[in-house]
Amino acid sequence: MLNWNWDDLRFVAVLAEAGTIAEAARRLNVNRTTVLRRITAFEDKLSYRLFARDGWGLEPLPEAQPILEAAREIGDALTAIQRKTSGSGQDVSGDLTMTTTDSIFLAHIGEVVSRFQTAYPKINLHVSVTTSHLNLGQREAEVAVRPSRAPPEHLVGRRVCDLHFGAYASRAYLNHDSFRSLADHDWIGMTAHFKSAPTEVWMAEHVPREKVRFRADSFIAIAEAARWGRGIALLPCAYGNRQPDLERVENLIDVDIMTGLWVLTHPDFRSSPRVRVLMDFVTAELASSKHVYLGES
Repeated sequence: MLNWNWDDLRFVAVLAEAGTIAEAARRLNVNRTTVLRRITAFEDKLSYRLFARDGWGLEPLPEAQPILEAAREIGDALTAIQRKTSGSGQDVSGDLTMTTTDSIFLAHIGEVVSRFQTAYPKINLHVSVTTSHLNLGQREAEVAVRPSRAPPEHLVGRRVCDLHFGAYASRAYLNHDSFRSLADHDWIGMTAHFKSAPTEVWMAEHVPREKVRFRADSFIAIAEAARWGRGIALLPCAYGNRQPDLERVENLIDVDIMTGLWVLTHPDFRSSPRVRVLMDFVTAELASSKHVYLGES
């Protein structure tokens, strides 16, 4: 069996189309001697001629037709692959997994996901909405939109914007009594699993433990408890500002409680066109919507 390679077929196909060695050399960005040498070597390998020579002009012989057809098919296939892997346009396709937290998804990312699917209709997006950190290295997800002060070193990506937190409570709770200090309030916090979260660090320093009346492992759950009138909850402003039954409690906290919002992936995934277009799209959307995450109207 002959040991062909794509370059052999490429030289044959370009020469057949160009008609002259000089024009084929120009298209291939090589000199004329290289074209002639490569064609001659390939013909020697086949043990028959592919071109009738007439000075510098060459005419494909009938024996060349099967090879030219194969070369065109391979060339078309390579062009299609290159287009699909270029990471641009709507040709990018396939399944893609993403993870983010529940409050971030409901605050804004859900809308970003919808616009992404409109822009890239051939990508089937699977979103895991969870407060757990999925293992990107084990392909539990390929892209993560994650609040973090410092994400794991084995992940790559960028901190797109700051994520600010604010104090929220129901109107019924706020109208019940006039409180003089934050320690007089009932508070709603996260479970011990989130003790390193900026909200919990602040509460541990400023709120008596006995005043934390309710805890849950989700900002959605503690926002619901605040809606019941159980006390004050520290929520991402991007989510809290969208809750019609909650009011932001101003002048209660005199420091900025914040973290970063990151778009991350595992190094093994970052060259994937699917991953690249999603990360670029989400990053651009977040960058243009920083005011949402800062808690501004």
